[in-house]
Amino acid sequence: MSNLDLDKKHLSHAYIEPRKSKFYGAKEVVDAKGIRIKLSNGEELIDGLSGLWNVNVGHGRKEIAKAANKQMEKLPYYPSAFEYTTEPPIKLAEKLTSLLPRKSKIEKFIFGLTGSDANETAFRLARMFHTIRGENKRKKIISRKYSYHGFTKSAVSATTLPLYHLWEKPDPNLYFEVPLYDADELEDLILKEGPDTFSVIILEPVMANGGVHISPKNYFKKVREICDKYGILMIFDEIITAFGRTGKWFCMEHYGVYPEFISLSKGITSGYLPLSATGISKKVWKEIENKTPPGLFFGGALTSSNHATSCSAALANIDIIEKEKLVDNSKIQGKYLLDQLKAKFKNNPKVKEIRGLGLMAGINWKNNREAPENFMGRKKLLANKRYADQYSLDFVNECLKRGLIVRPVGPNTVIAPPLCSTKKEIDEIVAILEESSKVA
Repeated sequence: MSNLDLDKKHLSHAYIEPRKSKFYGAKEVVDAKGIRIKLSNGEELIDGLSGLWNVNVGHGRKEIAKAANKQMEKLPYYPSAFEYTTEPPIKLAEKLTSLLPRKSKIEKFIFGLTGSDANETAFRLARMFHTIRGENKRKKIISRKYSYHGFTKSAVSATTLPLYHLWEKPDPNLYFEVPLYDADELEDLILKEGPDTFSVIILEPVMANGGVHISPKNYFKKVREICDKYGILMIFDEIITAFGRTGKWFCMEHYGVYPEFISLSKGITSGYLPLSATGISKKVWKEIENKTPPGLFFGGALTSSNHATSCSAALANIDIIEKEKLVDNSKIQGKYLLDQLKAKFKNNPKVKEIRGLGLMAGINWKNNREAPENFMGRKKLLANKRYADQYSLDFVNECLKRGLIVRPVGPNTVIAPPLCSTKKEIDEIVAILEESSKVA
């Protein structure tokens, strides 16, 4: 059997309709370099979404492979949940502390495997913080409309994209949604439910999976003031936006607002190995360190927490970002991408809005088509909760025919090529987007 036949038989793809997977199968990626991937049939495609927003340094970087191999030959892994440690997570924690703004006062880290567990760790730490202070009622979590925070229990419950709640609903007594940019509604919710019942608010500085929504400059300052007023902690979910994606090392730098926690993953290794990080502020850690009763501990560790090989890959990845000035390149090429999109689509009647920051951009379409009349008898469900509107799906398929991978999200198309993209490559991407819009 071919690999594709074996894929149909044995592998599950989370965002492929199960009833279709046995008929259509997948496309096998066999090689990749820079911003391009190569399929088993010889076709080459531009990776216009950096894998899943994560391949920041581009594909095929041997420096990361060599760093990981060197660590694997020496000491691939040893658990560090108890009294043992290894060098790579120590060095990585030190490096992240030096990269983060000093004003954030984040200098303690727990390393996991994926963005979901980074957010789970932050939620647990926030509730621990409140509990040891005698604030036992502070259990509730707030998140914003269009947010995505992961697929584990609390992370998906804090996610507000309806698609992720098809099979299990969040507890409405613990998880609360507020509008994108309305700080007044946030305060109204807190007062209505009781300020002493909220533990934390989780915020994506840019709502990537929701369609690249960029918050106004003063929004986070207002949220910070409200949280300080009512004793609520803040998490910045920078799983997508960190490590240069927005033209800064961390998106919080655009806003000058600093949370108690930061969640990191994706660009931390550029996807070369699984790794996440939960960064913890001095304010929180000092309380946990001083007030946790004797004999008790946090207990939030995975078997592979602080994984030596993954942390070595992260250090090599960060070294590439620094040496090749990819944060600056993201800012420069990101501005060029946004300018080109606005120029090329200025008179396109199908476009409602174009948004972008650094090398992440979203085209918001107003010309959305109806879904098929009957989808397994569930048209009504899908009309409200389907992954993407029909026009954005059609547009993305036209892009794929022309050699570009981008992603449909609701009425949006999102674009986020690797940070190593050149001006010429941005021109290629924009040309395909423009051509595809004429026929979709």
